[in-house]
Amino acid sequence: MEEPREAGRFAAVFAVCLLACTAVAQQPPPLGGGTKYLDLIHAPVNLTPPSECTKPLVIAVVDDGVRITHRDIAPFVWTNPGEVAGNGRDDDGNGCVDDVNGWNVSDGNNVVAPPPDRLKEYHHGTHLAGIIAAIARRAYGPAAPAFIRIMPVKVLSDTASNTFLKDGYKGVAYALKNGARVILCAWGVGHISSEERSILLEAEEAGVLVVGAAGNIPDGTHQYPGAAQGAFSVAGLDEMGGKMARSNYGSFVGICAPGENVSSASSSSDDGYETHDGTSEASAMVAAAAALVEVQHPGYSLEMVEACLKNTAAPLSEADPSLAAKLGAGALDVSRAVSISPPFAPHSPLKSYQGFLSLSSKMGRRQQVLIQPPGKFKGIWLRPSELKGSAGSSVLTVYAGDSAKGRLVTSLPLSDFKKPLFVEGTSAFVAMDLRGASRRLDGLIEYDAEGINFATLYCHGTKEITREGLLDDGSGGNGYSPGTDCKWLITAPPGKRIHFKFLKFDTEARVDLLYFFDGNGTQDTIMAIFSGPNIPPEITTWHSQVLVWFVTDGKNQGKGWQAQVTFVDGD
Repeated sequence: MEEPREAGRFAAVFAVCLLACTAVAQQPPPLGGGTKYLDLIHAPVNLTPPSECTKPLVIAVVDDGVRITHRDIAPFVWTNPGEVAGNGRDDDGNGCVDDVNGWNVSDGNNVVAPPPDRLKEYHHGTHLAGIIAAIARRAYGPAAPAFIRIMPVKVLSDTASNTFLKDGYKGVAYALKNGARVILCAWGVGHISSEERSILLEAEEAGVLVVGAAGNIPDGTHQYPGAAQGAFSVAGLDEMGGKMARSNYGSFVGICAPGENVSSASSSSDDGYETHDGTSEASAMVAAAAALVEVQHPGYSLEMVEACLKNTAAPLSEADPSLAAKLGAGALDVSRAVSISPPFAPHSPLKSYQGFLSLSSKMGRRQQVLIQPPGKFKGIWLRPSELKGSAGSSVLTVYAGDSAKGRLVTSLPLSDFKKPLFVEGTSAFVAMDLRGASRRLDGLIEYDAEGINFATLYCHGTKEITREGLLDDGSGGNGYSPGTDCKWLITAPPGKRIHFKFLKFDTEARVDLLYFFDGNGTQDTIMAIFSGPNIPPEITTWHSQVLVWFVTDGKNQGKGWQAQVTFVDGD
């Protein structure tokens, strides 16, 4: 689901694409609508909750409504303990009358189900709630509703002209106020207001995890609320375990989960199922996983829940080098996430792009960890997360490189580590000397690699050239960047024309293209288009100005091109 976006071209696309685009009717299978994604995420079976678990953990589904009578979902529907059904009063004083099973923020009533005359349009929340229910049922069997409940929060009016969830943040505020511990916001938009940001910060301060979708337009732009501080953004994987073609990506992503061909509850009937694709479905799986972690480990902080999810994620074998550090910690593994417990003693070197380091007296005085993810990226951020107990005179020392022989970045008292620290390069060696620390010292340091915008690595924008010389793609023989979009506007003196003699040329044929426009813009006549592994013929422009445009896709980069540019007499 999407809110309106400034750019008109995105509004129409997002209305169709951020939600799953294709629904396929199915015969009612066993409860859950299918098990393939449950196997892919290694959903646990036969979990035993600890004795401290005395009441269900509540997951809010902030969306277009939930069909609470669906056979998969009905047992899990949240019941407001402070509200008396049907008495027409606001018994718990939360400003909502008879919100027994959730609230319709947009219409100001307690009807959280999709409107009967628009069931195909309002399918999203029901599908996601069904995913949560299926994971909970896999983990706890028939007793699952005693441990997990779903709070429907409807943020789309029954009479809305489109399916943009413009009241999404109001729904987050309701869920937060009424006891949700995990809030699923499987929608996004490319901006966030200060008021909306404050709602998310309030959730973070309360230890409530807000899970958001990375988005279904793969342009690398931040999508909120998932990309905001304190929220957890989820990208989608295909059935082979690689990035789903439609899934967004970026350094703001926290983790990935399956998002392709996911079968779950349909809003059209109480026993129907549909198959949808999208990062929304992936987000629902992560929200359910976070809830299971909290149920199994009462008292875990928000940071510890995130650490369980990230530190157990499976590394991705992603072939596209431009996605390094842009798909979070890896693929969700729920069984491992619910089984791990602090202190998180990592196996060095760490190969994931995101995760947490433990600070614990239980692990000994001297602790050393090498963070060394694969691929090319800008560097590694270290962020103080939480610290309990006295650090004494403990010292944190960080080196750029794979050992203490690398470049010293900082050495400071652990108690003074309060701001994020950036380590340039592709590895960081972290040494912690716990001097005089209390026996109960416990804490976390978060790390995440910052990816490179490969589209601007060697060239970007439009460069104006008025002199003869060499012209190339800027890669220097290293292989040009995926997603390149670069222009050169070459202007010769009056009466002159521009001559190109290629010295080398190697691009993906028919895909990565070098255009020549007769003039100063792409609206002018195309003089030539070159592509492939062979040296193109020499060309001379028709006039004294030419725009050269090099544009590539995200795969199969060649070694690039180089040409000698000279000015010659015109006719």
